[in-house]
Amino acid sequence: MDFLKEWTFCVCCSLVAAMILSLLAPGGRMKRFYKVLLSLFIFLSFLYPLRDFKGISLNAAHFFSQEEAEASQENSFQQLADRQIATLLTENGVVGASVTCRAEVDYDTGEVWLQEVQVAVPDGVDTDFVQRLLQEQLGIEARVIHLGE
Repeated sequence: MDFLKEWTFCVCCSLVAAMILSLLAPGGRMKRFYKVLLSLFIFLSFLYPLRDFKGISLNAAHFFSQEEAEASQENSFQQLADRQIATLLTENGVVGASVTCRAEVDYDTGEVWLQEVQVAVPDGVDTDFVQRLLQEQLGIEARVIHLGE
């Protein structure tokens, strides 16, 4: 509470001093320059008391549990893999495919690997072609099915 009182007092004194100085401001071309200096003085008076403020510690652990952070990271990796596979398929003429990946992360080594990849393609698309494409281009063994199966 003392911090807030000190900060408020400092800001009020700065505003009063700035008001008095603005009454003494020269006219003409120097007026604009003088106003800029007064504005800078007021701005710094707002920030100066914060130099000693150590009341808030922003740590991600306060907002998320370790499990939530890991689940979020795994979800991000899964979405990234989904998008990359879908892009590869689209570039090779397979339009309308649905990709679902399940990723696992080893947080000790930082390694990420895909546990399961399932690709659902529209009827008329050769599932063997899609499997070969994913194996040759990405080195992924995927389960490829037709939509609706």
